[in-house]
Amino acid sequence: MDIDLTFLEPYLIYIIAGFVTLLILYIRSFVQESGKIAALKRKNKELIEETESIKKNHQLDIAKRKYQYESKKEQYVNYFKLIDQFTSEANKSTQEKLMPILEEFNRNYLNASSQNNKRNENKAITAMSKKIQKLTFEANEDLMKIKQETNTIKLIASDEILDKLNLMELAYDRNMEKSHKMMSDLPKLMLSNDQEGMKRNQEEIEVSGLVIQKIKGDIIKLMRKELNEI
Repeated sequence: MDIDLTFLEPYLIYIIAGFVTLLILYIRSFVQESGKIAALKRKNKELIEETESIKKNHQLDIAKRKYQYESKKEQYVNYFKLIDQFTSEANKSTQEKLMPILEEFNRNYLNASSQNNKRNENKAITAMSKKIQKLTFEANEDLMKIKQETNTIKLIASDEILDKLNLMELAYDRNMEKSHKMMSDLPKLMLSNDQEGMKRNQEEIEVSGLVIQKIKGDIIKLMRKELNEI
């Protein structure tokens, strides 16, 4: 006995149509989700690459800053070592070289004076003047080394430090001028026993030295600030 199933055909069509619709929706959803996943993967890759780039640039920046810090620090330290050496040697020169010159002059001049020998008196004055000139020339050479090192520092220094370095150079020049004046006046002051004149010249030198120390302190503060900001 054959069973008539023709009445099921409309239902089968609906079932098949529904299945096809679900399949299409699933495929569409799958494609959309796959696209989202691919986009997320691309975005994630871009983020990773961007993070690595930022990290690399950050490391390069740190290395650059470290190099700048160490380089500037070394040059600043060397600069002040040279200044301290210059000051120390200047004081040492005064004690070890100038005093024997004055003692020799005093001895020779007094001896010539006691004999009323004008020729030997003049020789004592001339000998002292020449030796003092030599000391002055050596001091100028040392000051030139300071200026050369200062020019090197100026290439890397901030504008604030640059202004102070220019003041420092000017202060050293004035100090050297006063030192030269004191040296050139010394024979005459000693001969006339002008204690007030000697004291006045000495006080001018001391004031000039205090000015240099003040500027030096200002430069140190600015250099520390600059290094901390790197």
